[in-house]
Amino acid sequence: MFHLDHFALGVSDLDDGVRRLAEQTGFGNYEGGVFPGGGVRNWIFPLGADVYLEVESATGATDDPASSWFRRATSDGADHWMFWCLRADTLDDLDQVASRLGSEVQVVPGRTDPDGTQRVITSTPAGQAAWRARQQGLPNWYYRDDPNKNPARRDVVGDRIAAGVAWLEVAGDREQLRRHIGTETFDCLPLRFVPGEPGLHAVAVRTSDGNEIVIRHAPVGQDTF
Repeated sequence: MFHLDHFALGVSDLDDGVRRLAEQTGFGNYEGGVFPGGGVRNWIFPLGADVYLEVESATGATDDPASSWFRRATSDGADHWMFWCLRADTLDDLDQVASRLGSEVQVVPGRTDPDGTQRVITSTPAGQAAWRARQQGLPNWYYRDDPNKNPARRDVVGDRIAAGVAWLEVAGDREQLRRHIGTETFDCLPLRFVPGEPGLHAVAVRTSDGNEIVIRHAPVGQDTF
């Protein structure tokens, strides 16, 4: 089975971006850490139901590809959705996705938590295929061998309690997205298609009091890759 896993929001200034999102949503959050190379910092907003939003920004410390991408994407001073991700229940499920896409499963170092813990990323598609998918507004997949280490399960304190994703707004070629995701998963996702640049446009999050908070930004432009 496959599920929503996380969304990445790129901002030009991490502290300011986190503050603004916290004020907009009221959701609790915590410092995520730094990705390999030290060029991208991360902050995490658990959204409930094992889904989270990560706010990320280039640190200016390095010129590694990820840092350069975030810097270019947010050079207009606006926040942009960078990518969105699904999660496989099992490694076999992830292998099947990789086979279907003609890719492979990659296992690489992930971010380093503030306490020094080094995380590992297991995902597909790999390498340039992942970049091409993101350029077309398509998701990639993750697998977590220990669900209890899912960043979405961290306890946080906020003015509102997030209770899961209600729906997503996405733009792009509907049939291309269906083929990429697979019909069974596509039909189960709460997708709403809108005109515009391919990719994620909005995430609506349910709250424990029965309301919805909509987080809406433009996707990263294709010319920033």
